Amino acid sequence: MFAASRPAASSLDSTRRLPRNTGRLLRLVRPFIPRLSVKFSTYLPVLLLFCLFLAGPAIADGTDYWAPYVTKLSTTSATVNWRGADEAAGSVEYATSSYYEEHHSFQEKVESQETGAYQHVALVDLEPDTSYVYRAKPSDNPDAFEDRTFKTMPISGPFTFIVISDTHAQEKRFKYVADAIDKYETDVLFILDGGDYTSWDWEPYWSVYFQYADGMLAKFPLFHAIGNHEYHVRQQLDNQPPPADQYHWTFDVPTGGALNYSFDCSDVRFVVLNSPDPNNAGHDQDPTLAHTESQAPWLEEQLDNTMSGTFTIHHHPIWDYGKTTINPNLGPWETLYHEYDISANFAGHYHSYQRYLVKGIPYFIVANAGGGFIDMTPHGRHAVWWQYGETRQLGYLKVTVDPENNTATAQEIFVAYVETNDSEEATVYDPPIIADTFTFPLSTRIRTLTVTKSGLGSGTVLSSPPYIDCGSTCHANFREIAKLVFTPVPEKGSVFVGWTGACRGYEKCSVIMRKDTTVGAVFEKGSCKYSISPSTKTIGYKGGKITVRVTAKDYTYCRAPEIKNNTDWITYTATPFADNRGSVVLSIPEYDGPNGRSGTLTIGGNIFTVTQKKKF
Repeated sequence: MFAASRPAASSLDSTRRLPRNTGRLLRLVRPFIPRLSVKFSTYLPVLLLFCLFLAGPAIADGTDYWAPYVTKLSTTSATVNWRGADEAAGSVEYATSSYYEEHHSFQEKVESQETGAYQHVALVDLEPDTSYVYRAKPSDNPDAFEDRTFKTMPISGPFTFIVISDTHAQEKRFKYVADAIDKYETDVLFILDGGDYTSWDWEPYWSVYFQYADGMLAKFPLFHAIGNHEYHVRQQLDNQPPPADQYHWTFDVPTGGALNYSFDCSDVRFVVLNSPDPNNAGHDQDPTLAHTESQAPWLEEQLDNTMSGTFTIHHHPIWDYGKTTINPNLGPWETLYHEYDISANFAGHYHSYQRYLVKGIPYFIVANAGGGFIDMTPHGRHAVWWQYGETRQLGYLKVTVDPENNTATAQEIFVAYVETNDSEEATVYDPPIIADTFTFPLSTRIRTLTVTKSGLGSGTVLSSPPYIDCGSTCHANFREIAKLVFTPVPEKGSVFVGWTGACRGYEKCSVIMRKDTTVGAVFEKGSCKYSISPSTKTIGYKGGKITVRVTAKDYTYCRAPEIKNNTDWITYTATPFADNRGSVVLSIPEYDGPNGRSGTLTIGGNIFTVTQKKKF
């Protein structure tokens, strides 16, 4: 389905316009910049008046504050960022939400470590899967910001994240998307942005991004990828690649530092790649084969993991509307994606929403968060893997991941519709529309389990759940990720002496079937020898309980010893035998006979004697 016409009127609200003041200054300034040297004295006063009229209270003191936003989220840490005065520093106060609600105060305070407009303060030693309240306090204006929140990543369990791309904030359509996320989303852990935050590497445009994103970033941390527009500059004065200064300063990326990185959440890996080649300025920083290949070894290291799933994101898509084959310059990544069976790929760049299913792997283009849209028609060319696409629909992708059940569900949510590709007016869906839902496995690989036995002895390996009884069944295939516990059972005259393969040591062993796995058990001829303590016990006529400790020796893994009761008046209970240790608890009844009595039990070949005294 393509958005070639206006949706039915019954599903739409009345048209809503974005505030115009923010963009008005940008539209006026931009045409003047190349001509300031010609009529500088004429235009400068006009520009200054507009700046004073439109700037608003946020920069009344000359400082353009960006409200705090969280990056580098993990189970135990997060970084709080903001933009303030050039010569200022600051601090962050924070507490768990439960503490803050009870005490109405913060628990901890962290000072900024450097002075400058772009501040990045790391919070560490946090609790996993815990909500926090924090407040950033610039040193020049401690009351500039209000309280904001975030939640640390869980160690395990389901979670939800949002993917957006190509916001091009100064074009103003992004505000519809950001407002909808702020208004309607409550259970999101973080936002993944595929790049092209604005159209230029220019601070006033980036200020618009953070103005529009303020509400959603007050609740949800941000993970970032770089797009080609991060390299767009007004004038390149030398032959060096554009610096992408705003991206580096905003997200605390060192100059010359890696623009690809990964992070893990609840046993799922996220790999962020750097697709635009800054040296390819003559072709809009499009990917080059050399640039892609330079990241392939690192990418393979990230994909070669035993996690429940792996998502990748980069700005330029591998598959795209209007093309029947892949972007060849991204081919090395595509090869690795199928070799390691990733969960899904996210991309942007071509302003639309598209979904492909390529040999079982979903590919999403989520470049509909604000940039001017591309044309798409029902009869346009596309690859055989293409499944769904829309243009002129502003929206975001919401993904819920359930690692335990090996599933992920992606919902493309449309928040507004525009009549033309570059229209600043939009018809808002209130509430937003779930336009596309797709559920897919985090992993589709068939994992093979092989159990082997070696040594001169004999025995059986059992698993729980009962996939393996080896013995006879020594192989099993798994499409789902499964946890198995293995127990060695030596036959009479044999002993278990240890594990090989994925298991180590001598105890029961557990493995999680995330990849092909081999487990080996070694059985040798021999018999276990047991000792008991004590070997005799005297008890009064009233009876009671006696505990006999049993220990196996000489071999590493022995079964529970055989027990023979040589009486008709003693009863016993054997505790589980583990680590070559166990116990036997004897119950002695009351006795009122004229003479005392004695009896024996044979425990692992050892005689234990009980003597019970007479009553008088």
